[in-house]
Amino acid sequence: MENNEHVPKYPLQTLSNALEILNYIKDCPSSEGVTLMDLSTDMKIGKSSAHRILDTLLAYNFVEKTAGVQTTYRLSWGAFKVGNSVPKYHTLNSSNYVHILERLSNQTKELSSLCVLNEYETIVMCSVNPSSNVVNTAPIGERKPLYATAVGKLFMMQFSEEDIRMYFKNISIKKYTANTILNYIDFLDELSKIKKNDYSIDNCEYEENTVCIAMPVRDYTKKIIATISISGSAEDMTEAKIETIKPLLSDACSTISDFLGANA
Repeated sequence: MENNEHVPKYPLQTLSNALEILNYIKDCPSSEGVTLMDLSTDMKIGKSSAHRILDTLLAYNFVEKTAGVQTTYRLSWGAFKVGNSVPKYHTLNSSNYVHILERLSNQTKELSSLCVLNEYETIVMCSVNPSSNVVNTAPIGERKPLYATAVGKLFMMQFSEEDIRMYFKNISIKKYTANTILNYIDFLDELSKIKKNDYSIDNCEYEENTVCIAMPVRDYTKKIIATISISGSAEDMTEAKIETIKPLLSDACSTISDFLGANA
């Protein structure tokens, strides 16, 4: 941060205008920035007032002024440094995911889990069983294969077709149940459906008589960094019940994704 001892101080309304100006410049489609005239006209702020605010933002290195034929203003690296510090405050571990899973489990009356990716496996980071109200938050939990689980298939949406081909070539593929997908081509068909729906279902593919539905949790880069799933017996997890679970599961994933900046 530069020395700002001589930067003038303005009333709250002016500070509010400064934030609005930053947002206006942020949304400008041109990499050249915006002119003072356009900014003043569009935002209905007097040119002298807008110029004063821009001078303050220049002093704090939040905006920069171009030196072309026509002077324009655009965001500078000072604004980037401020925004770039946000992710360290918004991590998966600092989110409220345990309480979100507890609520989800109580709503659905089924086991809810949050999993992360570890190379070619998923790791259960937290799970809540509604019947016993037990919460497991061990940092290293149960490991499961990608190809045979709803949560694993979601992570594999981010693999290239070549990555998936090499995965099936190099990983020991085990037939856990009669429904386990063993063929690379069949798996690609399954992933195309998952990408279209943005959710995945394990229909007794990993464990006999256990159905699981999972949805992704994304961060500010839009990358899937975790998944939340609901699982139960095939008798309980009917198509009708899965339809009632979908909006609840989607809301839980959206809440954490919003905290991680996916929709910023």
